[in-house]
Amino acid sequence: MKSNRPSLVTLLIRGLAAAALMLAAGAALAGLRLVDDRPDVDAWPMVTLLADADGALDLDAVLAQRARFERPGTPHANLGVRTGAVWLRLPLRAEAGGDGRWWLELDFAPLDRIDVHLLRDGRLLRSAVLGDQVPVAARAAAVRPHAMPLVLEPGVPHELLLRVETKGSMMVPPRLAKAEAFHALENASQLLQGLAAGLALTLLMHALSQWMSTRDPMYLHYAVTVAGTSMFFFAFHGFAALYLWPSHAWLTDNAPLLAVLLALGGGALLIERLLDVRALSRPLARAAFTVAGLAWTVAALFALDIVGYRTAHLAATVLGPLPTLLAVPAAWVRLRGGDRAAPYVFAGWAGYAVGIVVMSLLARGWLDLNAVTRHAFQAGSIFEMLMWLRVLGVRNEDARRQAESAGRERELMRALAHTDALTTLPNRRGLATALRSALAASAGSERLLAVYVVDLDGFKAVNDHLGHDGGDELLVAVSRRLKATLRARDVVARLGGDEFVVLAEGLPAEADAWRLGRKLVDAFRQPFQVRGELCRVGLTVGFAIAPIDGQDAETLLKRADAALYDGKQSGKGTVRRDGAPHEPVTA
Repeated sequence: MKSNRPSLVTLLIRGLAAAALMLAAGAALAGLRLVDDRPDVDAWPMVTLLADADGALDLDAVLAQRARFERPGTPHANLGVRTGAVWLRLPLRAEAGGDGRWWLELDFAPLDRIDVHLLRDGRLLRSAVLGDQVPVAARAAAVRPHAMPLVLEPGVPHELLLRVETKGSMMVPPRLAKAEAFHALENASQLLQGLAAGLALTLLMHALSQWMSTRDPMYLHYAVTVAGTSMFFFAFHGFAALYLWPSHAWLTDNAPLLAVLLALGGGALLIERLLDVRALSRPLARAAFTVAGLAWTVAALFALDIVGYRTAHLAATVLGPLPTLLAVPAAWVRLRGGDRAAPYVFAGWAGYAVGIVVMSLLARGWLDLNAVTRHAFQAGSIFEMLMWLRVLGVRNEDARRQAESAGRERELMRALAHTDALTTLPNRRGLATALRSALAASAGSERLLAVYVVDLDGFKAVNDHLGHDGGDELLVAVSRRLKATLRARDVVARLGGDEFVVLAEGLPAEADAWRLGRKLVDAFRQPFQVRGELCRVGLTVGFAIAPIDGQDAETLLKRADAALYDGKQSGKGTVRRDGAPHEPVTA
């Protein structure tokens, strides 16, 4: 028959557990020993707790129930969400020979009210009220954390009784420190939060400057999101109460929630804009605008004291996840479509999600309160803001590339509109632009502008013999020879068919214009090779000179064309100027 007697191993384990409990109880009874050589002491392991769900116990009632205090049995310094109040008891003794001067600190700014009672031999030595319902200017010490200096009689047992009440999560990290250690850690905290605030301010100013220069609402939404998120952390960690409104208890108590609602609205609109949700799904876009409207409406009603803290907190809790949940489908579609910004969106959400999960577990009382868990949400939010900045940068790059592409397309269209498709020379429209520019440049100058109208001699016969394709090849070869004959700054344009126009600026005298015309004619005495055959075409040139023959494009072209006609009638292969039938120089 099987015996029900416990085994030796079981008895040993039970004995060890009992011994551990006795040691813990003994340590708690003995109290926290404060030694000057250990200037910074975490007091949580020595804390015992008495729940006061109705909030009805006073100090005398609590002193009469010391036996009911027990170890919290919760994660480190984290009591989670509690109704009513709790009393914390901390026996302590400063070492003999020390100065007995210590700081008590509870560094969790959102605690509403903390009643501190210091006793010795059951007699009350000092009482003080801390908490964010007390303006910094009215606290026992005008410092950021809930803290006060204590003067303990060395070698004598003392007792601290703390009554803590808050409407949010109850995180109570009691710490005893010498003044030097207290201020050193506070300086480190201020440096860390100062860097975070500086980064946020930089992002905010960048967003506002971009919005002012581009008027794109996306940057304004980003600015609102950064401002709200940063103000939440600045207030949540107690810095706003210290530096911005040290005498305003209402803002100290409620500013974090207002900032969250502000950031929620900005974030919903930012996501809609960044992902262009409206182009993918109008219902999702309307939902994002609805979330933003509700968040800002609740914030306004809360600020006006029309709705209470719990209502506003419930609204923030319900609305908080919605922008991300609404945007996930849009982000996924963008990611699958190859959107360059989508990976940064998901990376930002991943960092934010880690932070918010840690914060949620912390608020529920399921995690230890320590440096990592305390700042995880802030780190995740900063990472998300930086990812949003990268997304904005990608959007800027895309917009710039689209603008450059559109500019190139416009230039291409303009070039096509001003260029002859066959020879790539300026066409009639391009010639008009070039001639206007040349006339403007030559106005008031002693130099001359010559406008030549050039027509091929014998082109029709070659075109009939080689066909249209061969004729086109010949026209391309003609355009190349004309450009090779002229100076680099001279302009060659094709009006159509086998008719070309040449603009030559900066000629010193009329004789130079005649000389250039003859040079063009002579250049065509050499045959062209087209499709393996030698082809001969000549050139007839008519020209006009600005400002002698006219000072506007229409007049110059008309007179040059008349000179060309005269040259054609005179036997071709000639150079003519309207009104001057004879060449004044020889070739």
